[in-house]
Amino acid sequence: MVARSRQPIRARARASAGALARRQRGSLALIAVIGLVVAVAALGVLDVANLYLAKRSLQNVADLAALAAAQQMDDHCAQPLVTASANAASNGFVVNGTTRTLAVACGRWDSDGNGGMTFVSNGTPPLNGVQVSVTNSVPYFFAGPVHQITANATAKAAVIGSFQIGTSLAQVNLLNGMLGALLGGTQVKLDAASWTGLANANVKVADLAAVATTAGTYDGLLATQASVGDLANILLKAVGRDGALTADVSAAQNALSAVAAFVPQGALNPIQLAALSGSPALLQLGVANAAYAADATVNLLQMLIAGAEIAAAGNAPVTFNLDMTGLSGVLPASVALTLQVISPPSIAVGEPGYIEGTSTWRTQAQTAQILLGANVVIATQSKQFLSSLVSYLVDVTVQIPLYVVAAQGQAWLQSAQCAASKAASTQTIGVQTGLANICIGTPLANGVHANDVSGFSCAGTNGRWNVASVAMLKTPIATVSAPSVGVPVVNASNPPQVLVFDGNGNPINGNAVNANAIGAVLDNSLQSTAATLGQLTESNNGLRLTLLSGALDGLLGSLVGGVVGGLIDGVAMPVVTGLLGTTLGPVLAGLDDIILGPLLQLLGVQLGVATVTDYPLTCGVATLVQ
Repeated sequence: MVARSRQPIRARARASAGALARRQRGSLALIAVIGLVVAVAALGVLDVANLYLAKRSLQNVADLAALAAAQQMDDHCAQPLVTASANAASNGFVVNGTTRTLAVACGRWDSDGNGGMTFVSNGTPPLNGVQVSVTNSVPYFFAGPVHQITANATAKAAVIGSFQIGTSLAQVNLLNGMLGALLGGTQVKLDAASWTGLANANVKVADLAAVATTAGTYDGLLATQASVGDLANILLKAVGRDGALTADVSAAQNALSAVAAFVPQGALNPIQLAALSGSPALLQLGVANAAYAADATVNLLQMLIAGAEIAAAGNAPVTFNLDMTGLSGVLPASVALTLQVISPPSIAVGEPGYIEGTSTWRTQAQTAQILLGANVVIATQSKQFLSSLVSYLVDVTVQIPLYVVAAQGQAWLQSAQCAASKAASTQTIGVQTGLANICIGTPLANGVHANDVSGFSCAGTNGRWNVASVAMLKTPIATVSAPSVGVPVVNASNPPQVLVFDGNGNPINGNAVNANAIGAVLDNSLQSTAATLGQLTESNNGLRLTLLSGALDGLLGSLVGGVVGGLIDGVAMPVVTGLLGTTLGPVLAGLDDIILGPLLQLLGVQLGVATVTDYPLTCGVATLVQ
């Protein structure tokens, strides 16, 4: 009985052992499957990691190739492709045209019109951006076919020029008088060293941005509105940040401190310090982003004078006087100047070429639009022309009132090309002079407005003006009048001019410094006019002598009327025509050399020719933008 009971127990044990073995074999198979999955996954991770590293390496190739190509931009996109390929090869990526390819697209990185930025392939020249696309075939180590990866990079390297049309350093008396007049009659007494210090001082746009606001940002620069005093303080802070740009920092700082102290805070216009592409401002930045103009330089004297003109634009005419007693070959004379800024000039900083999709130049500067009057008075005794006793009795005073009305001229950065050195680089600036007229006669009492300049003709050209007054024994006895005269100096048919500078701002084909001598134009026109007037009689509308009856009544009590009449006919008229014939030319030439030419040029205006002051070209460091 006992033996029989043990047999089922052993059977059950064997059955349990078999089941356990079978379970163990199943577990091993599962472990093997899991291990295989883990191994495959691990191998896949290696493939993915390899693909990631290959993608990262390829992106580095694309980035470096784009940066290198952007520094060798040309509008035909020839050099960027060569440069990008060479750069990729130097970084271990050799193009074979099948498994490894490299493509280059040139264009413009510019505003998209909605406040953003975009790359436009084959955009409007000059091109400033390069888009590089590279592909590579990467095999999987353990699974899958060959995988093709792609990397893209976009880089830009803007070329920035800066220039002013017209402004230059003039005589100290002109600078002090003109700036004081623009600032509402303020007494300006800077010496020659101070003005020279300003003329030889430059600052970077980046330095202006750093000090214009407490935030020190380019957005702050664009938002800044300042008075002339504020502008002087901003320039004062900026000029010391990079002393290498200024010949004498202390002289410039002393001048700016003086200007900031004496400028009145009144009804003058606020000055918009800077604006992007086309908006009115002291600095017109022809760039999509103000930071692109960071390294461009601007001149302190230009900014100060142009800022004063902006502050005075549209205000009533102002008057200041000059002494011309030292004018060689001319009788003692005084000159009263009247100045009204109709529209101020601007300084241009930006890229060359047209705004994308338009015919508007990206970077433009304007001359001032002004009314400048000059009333020259020459007083002399007739003994300088006659030797008789009568010469001690007759005095003649001749006045020459003239005024210049000039519309705005423009200059634009047409093209620029960076080379290995600044001397080998070039920048081409187009210039269109403004319309202008010179009028001899009675000046406009209240000035003119911007809409009066287009098609302007001299007031009263069919009328007359008093050219001289005659006195006998210190008593006024007659006046001499003459027809008003208009001299159109510049007309609308004048074609644009092209000036070329190197990368340092030095002129290659000239910068047209005062090529149109204003006084010579006047002299040539009026020498014959003066001679003609002297030959005319009252009947044909030439010189006309008008007796002052009240004064003659007193003289007739002691002199015979015939004697008085003879004196007037035989003495007064020859003296007047003699003064016109012998002094008109030197006076007008002197006005050109001493006053009108330098003053108009200082104001940013020249008649017939615009002087361009150019500054070093900034060849932008390439930066990745996408």
